[in-house]
Amino acid sequence: MRPAHENSSASKRIAVVVCNGGAPSRGLLLQKWSAADLRVAADGGGNTLAGMGLQPDVVVGDLDSLNPEVRESLPPEAICHVPEQDTNDADKAIRYCLQREVAEIHLFGADGGRADQFLANLEVMLRYSRQARLVQWTSRERMEFIHGSWQETLAPETVVSLLPVFGRVQGVVTSGLAYPLDGHSLIPGQSPSGVSNRVTDE
Repeated sequence: MRPAHENSSASKRIAVVVCNGGAPSRGLLLQKWSAADLRVAADGGGNTLAGMGLQPDVVVGDLDSLNPEVRESLPPEAICHVPEQDTNDADKAIRYCLQREVAEIHLFGADGGRADQFLANLEVMLRYSRQARLVQWTSRERMEFIHGSWQETLAPETVVSLLPVFGRVQGVVTSGLAYPLDGHSLIPGQSPSGVSNRVTDE
């Protein structure tokens, strides 16, 4: 996958951020965890990691959700208290990663366990999506914002949805999909819909 902003350098840094939403698939998390240069818990995400027997490099947030026993099990240097309330903990954790020149961030548990938290975290992803590749994982799919171009090798029959979540998108061109777009615009509330397209060609 190579979004337009991605640095193709082999030295790019990768981070995993675990938020305080639904617990991720252990297998998928461990796959990304082992490849990461930086492992971050966004506040209560530290509880999720503790329950999985994993320790982050740092816990970032206002710390109102981190269990006291989990905090006590971590060294003081692994706690980054950010008390401001203008942003949520996912935002704070992403900023922490960007300050450490991370180029790719994989988010788990960013649904927050509530629809409003999920939508808020989509806005957070949009906010920083031109500074790094941000990928949000759930138990069933992954999501990311596209700027410019995007490539991926996907197995045939994989479902792909292209959604203009926060505004109009013009001149969309696709290849390898069952329902191609050739210079179309995707506009919220109007046809064509980009939902549930299907990969036909790797």
